[in-house]
Amino acid sequence: LGETIQRRGSTRRFAQAPIGLAELGATLWAASRPVPGDVPRGLVDIYMSAHAVEGLAPGTYLYRGDAHALDPLDAGDFRHQAAFLCLEQPLGGDAAVTLFFLSPLDAVLAAFGERGYRLVNLEAGLAGGRAYLAAYALGFGASGLTFYDAEVVRFFLPRAAGADAIFVVALGRAMGAGGDVLGLKTIAAPTRRS
Repeated sequence: LGETIQRRGSTRRFAQAPIGLAELGATLWAASRPVPGDVPRGLVDIYMSAHAVEGLAPGTYLYRGDAHALDPLDAGDFRHQAAFLCLEQPLGGDAAVTLFFLSPLDAVLAAFGERGYRLVNLEAGLAGGRAYLAAYALGFGASGLTFYDAEVVRFFLPRAAGADAIFVVALGRAMGAGGDVLGLKTIAAPTRRS
């Protein structure tokens, strides 16, 4: 973990190269783990626009962490739309997959008061940070992005009705200055000492 934390950083250019479905699954699993402590669970949903994931059709999905499953929302190539949603930044479309963290913020605020806003941002921030660390541990990159709040929700309608966009993380293979795909060194799990 320490080596991964030291190596992490935001990917500045994605190569439009695929990641594997197992890599995406491991990243989503890591991102959706519960927060230890007295923090309510399930305040944030992970929506995604998959562009280049081996074994997964391009399209939009909702990740269900409880079942470790993807619910397909819409099939198709949404690179252009993902880039637009991310304040027209190419990173959102060049990534292999772009994760959108959404929350039913009004319902959370009704249940927890103003504390709900902090809880939602805490959960989304931790999930995004875990996605970053998982990506780097698995040998690919990540970048947090800004976004058009209302447009993100509209893009995922009708499923995202009543939700608010909280955070976005793009995942994929980094591209070097010469246009080559950069592979990060995958960090192996530590071996047990005798």
